[in-house]
Amino acid sequence: MQTSPIQEETFKAFMAGYDSYCHYLHDPLYYDYISGVQETHLLGLYEDDALIGVSMLSGRPVLKRYRIFTSHAGPLIKPFSNERLQFFLKEIDEYAKKQNGLKMIHSPYYIYQIRNSEGEVIESEWNNHEIVDIYRNQGYRHNGFTRQLVTDELLRHQAVLDITKSEEELLKGMDKTTRYNTRASEQMGVRLRYLEENEYDKFIDIYKDTEARIGFDPVSSKKIRNLLHTLKDRTYLTLSYIDLEEYLDRLTEELDALESDRRDMQNEIDSGKGTKRMKGRLNELKDLTANKQKRIEKIRGVQAEYGNIIELSVGMYYYNNHEMVYLFSGSYPEHSMFMGTNYTTWQMIKKAKSLGLGRFNFSGLTGDFTEDSKDYGVYKFKKDYDPFIEELPGTFEKIFNKPVYKLAEKLKKV
Repeated sequence: MQTSPIQEETFKAFMAGYDSYCHYLHDPLYYDYISGVQETHLLGLYEDDALIGVSMLSGRPVLKRYRIFTSHAGPLIKPFSNERLQFFLKEIDEYAKKQNGLKMIHSPYYIYQIRNSEGEVIESEWNNHEIVDIYRNQGYRHNGFTRQLVTDELLRHQAVLDITKSEEELLKGMDKTTRYNTRASEQMGVRLRYLEENEYDKFIDIYKDTEARIGFDPVSSKKIRNLLHTLKDRTYLTLSYIDLEEYLDRLTEELDALESDRRDMQNEIDSGKGTKRMKGRLNELKDLTANKQKRIEKIRGVQAEYGNIIELSVGMYYYNNHEMVYLFSGSYPEHSMFMGTNYTTWQMIKKAKSLGLGRFNFSGLTGDFTEDSKDYGVYKFKKDYDPFIEELPGTFEKIFNKPVYKLAEKLKKV
């Protein structure tokens, strides 16, 4: 094997056919952005004449002549092996030092171990505990097996749903409440549309409101807006909503049908043709009719207060050749009765299937799976779709020139 710098066209050609683990930080769209604002380097890993890996490095200047490099979620290798990773890391380090690298940061997008939906570690061919030792043996300091939201690092845990199954199997695998809510949202007539660029502020406002309410670690509006613009060709920005006039029409039709059935049955009983079973069914129809009337009254109250078209939730979904990723979402809690988030999630799972993808990635979790965790509500929502949980190894840092780095720290330049 050997490593050498590669051109942008070579990198993009490799990525076009790459269908394994790949963070959006690797995306050619992101490269187009970051290469315009930071010094960017591309390296290729070759076996004979075949390109089997790439590494995208961006450098931030420190003390004029030095650079702090980040590897954008680590190098990509296909087919992956620990031996190839170890070789590539050494080559990347040597290259960085020749470029006056002061420090290197990796947050490799590879699996450390697999957990079930309860958060319990399970045996899997994908478990790769050795990856931590590879970095440590190369002189990297591990930032630890973090179990909290750290906005300047990649989250270490992600819930992933295998969507190679049929839609019927996916629905069956859901928690019964999630399955009921999903079907109910469809029956109510919840709809989905994609937001345009001139509606980015709408998305950000709803997300930031949700962020503050739930207590997520804050992500700046500027960062979100930048991601939306950078990844727009690989992103679906969704808004779920409901037309209450249409919903009321549907409820009224259902009420009319119930009342018709109730009258017919009452006539049968009054004429002496009724059975004991019919009398029991008549009571059920009376209860169903009363409940339907209450529902109509409630929806009319919502309509009077909020108008006819009710916006429910927003979501941002990125996809590549490997997976669709649920990046950000927000909702209006006062309209949770319409279950817009359940509806959107199911529609986007089906969208990912239509794109030929095999994974729907619910994205970051803290890794604390107890009810006392900061993100338990988020974890519970994702868990109820019956995913498995991938635990990533975390972030690794290596300082190449400690005296200069200490000086930079003292001068507050890092």
